[in-house]
Amino acid sequence: MRALLFFASAALVFAQGSQFATTDIGKVHYVSAGKGDKAVVFVHGWTCDLTFWKLDPSFSRTRRVLLVDLPGHGQSDKPEAAYSMDVFAQGVEAAMRAAGIRKAVVVGHSMGTPVALQFYRLFPDRTAGIVMVDGVIPRAPADAAAREKRLAAMRTGYEVATPAMIESMFGLKTTPALRDEIRRKMLSTPKHVAINAMEGMMRMEMDTKTPITAPALAVLAARPALKGYQEFLRGLIPKLEYEEWEGYNHFLMMEDPARFQKSLTAWLDRNGL
Repeated sequence: MRALLFFASAALVFAQGSQFATTDIGKVHYVSAGKGDKAVVFVHGWTCDLTFWKLDPSFSRTRRVLLVDLPGHGQSDKPEAAYSMDVFAQGVEAAMRAAGIRKAVVVGHSMGTPVALQFYRLFPDRTAGIVMVDGVIPRAPADAAAREKRLAAMRTGYEVATPAMIESMFGLKTTPALRDEIRRKMLSTPKHVAINAMEGMMRMEMDTKTPITAPALAVLAARPALKGYQEFLRGLIPKLEYEEWEGYNHFLMMEDPARFQKSLTAWLDRNGL
């Protein structure tokens, strides 16, 4: 079985065989390219899949690349299960182990950011670096009751709330074709996976007191809600580089894949990764 992933340019095709790792809740699908036991591992966001990474195939000529469908997403198994950030991080580790990858820079988009951070907490010796792509570090809610109310509303009004949530992630740079692709793929994720994953993310209690010693890059779409976030991150991650992109929205790595790959490659090079 072959998986064809169409990346930044329609003329460029990143082709590799689909492979699977075994976990406690089923098989995890991944695609690998390049050589070596160190890699850049790409982790998608909530209800997305590994095709959301629009990488030029040339990226894997100088680095090992691993793209993972998180448990419940893409071509991975989708059992009824508690899809916590621990479960997702362990799914990433299982894919790395199956692919023979010893250490990785973990690149997480959206929900993939808390997954990458949880991977670091669980497997610090296997984490070479962390890249946060328009994702935020979960913090304890000021009002737990409000969080539970929001989760309950999502469970009962999923069919209405989810399309509206997806639409809110688009901006002027999200082309009509890209919107259609994102919408179709996100809405194809089973409801039980989507709700459980959202609950897992919202209930995650991230350790924000112990510094993260791995080098990190944060690339975010500029928005007023980020006021003070850079200072928070710098207090937690001493080796942080931070970018805010004006005029972009949540899927910035799809809206401008060339700029994203350039930023990522430059950061990797500066850190010898």
